[in-house]
Amino acid sequence: MRSPVLAFCLTLSAVAPALALDCADETQVAQDMCADASYQKADAALNRSYKEILRRLKGDSATTKLLIDAQKAWIAYRDAECAFSSSANKGGTIYPMVFSICLEGVTKDRTAKLDAYLKCGDGDTGCPVPAP
Repeated sequence: MRSPVLAFCLTLSAVAPALALDCADETQVAQDMCADASYQKADAALNRSYKEILRRLKGDSATTKLLIDAQKAWIAYRDAECAFSSSANKGGTIYPMVFSICLEGVTKDRTAKLDAYLKCGDGDTGCPVPAP
C-alpha cells in the first residue's frame, strides 16, 4: 500500500537535489517535490538531534535501548498517523504532497521533543539525557 508513495518519495528525494526547486511553481509535481524537500530537511534536523542524544547516552546502554525503542515506536506512529490523515486523498495526485506535509509536521514535533531533552538540565527529574 505504501510502496508507490515510498517509491515516489524516494525518486523525488534523489532527483530534487539535482533540480533547482521552484516552489512558486504551482504544478502538482513541483509542489510534491517542494513538500518532500521540506520533509527531508525536517528529517535531517531530527536525525541530528537523535544522534546528539545517542552521543550523550554513550555508556548507558539501558537508556540508549529505551531511546531506540521509543524512536522505533515513534516511526510506526508517524507512518500510521500520516497514512490516516492523508487517507482522504489516497489515489489522488495531491496525495504525495499531503503525505509529505504530514511527515514534516509530525517530524518537527518529534524534533522539538528531542531538542527539549537536549536542553534540560541536571536535576530535572523529567530529563533522561545528561547535560553535555
